[in-house]
Amino acid sequence: MKFFYKTILEPHTYEIPKIKWSRFIGNIFHIKNKEEAENIIKSFKEKNKDATHNCYAYTCWTNINFDLFGNLKISSDYIRQNDDGEPINTAGKPILAQIQWHNLHNVLIIITRYFWWTLLWVGGLIQAYSESAKQTILNAKIKELEITKKMKIVCDYDELWTIINLLKKYDAKILSQKNWEKTSIEFEINKGKKIDLSMFNVKDIE
Repeated sequence: MKFFYKTILEPHTYEIPKIKWSRFIGNIFHIKNKEEAENIIKSFKEKNKDATHNCYAYTCWTNINFDLFGNLKISSDYIRQNDDGEPINTAGKPILAQIQWHNLHNVLIIITRYFWWTLLWVGGLIQAYSESAKQTILNAKIKELEITKKMKIVCDYDELWTIINLLKKYDAKILSQKNWEKTSIEFEINKGKKIDLSMFNVKDIE
């Protein structure tokens, strides 16, 4: 069994039709962690200083859970939203809601607004940011990626080929191998694979 999650790999931009002369431009990015997300946000705001608002939401660090009935539940360990000066919960929250509704993970959406002196009020803002996030997602290329974990195993040299053959059997990807007095192998494997390495010196590295 293998576990996968939905995300986007290529950045994408989409602008919905003007709403009371305000422009809403959506940008979606793939991210690996919150540090990468914050760097993208910082750079994006510097490049779009003339915008009235750059509101955003993102999720990262995909995790696997099961409900009481054994059904698979994929969640994100870290989420963040920001209204960037809009009334509270009128921008970041609806953007995040669209990410979660479409079951996307490890993505960042930034909605840039250029205000044209016509107020949308709370309901109008929520609808505008929600629609902008929705259309940005629907017009992006959604992909499925494996949910993996990285591990490290230390073994004697005479155990090396036994371990390599075992890793190949379970479709593990060998990332590095170092041969000294002991052999050290770093590998990546789908979290859905049940592989027994209890007889070896194994630890998670991520």
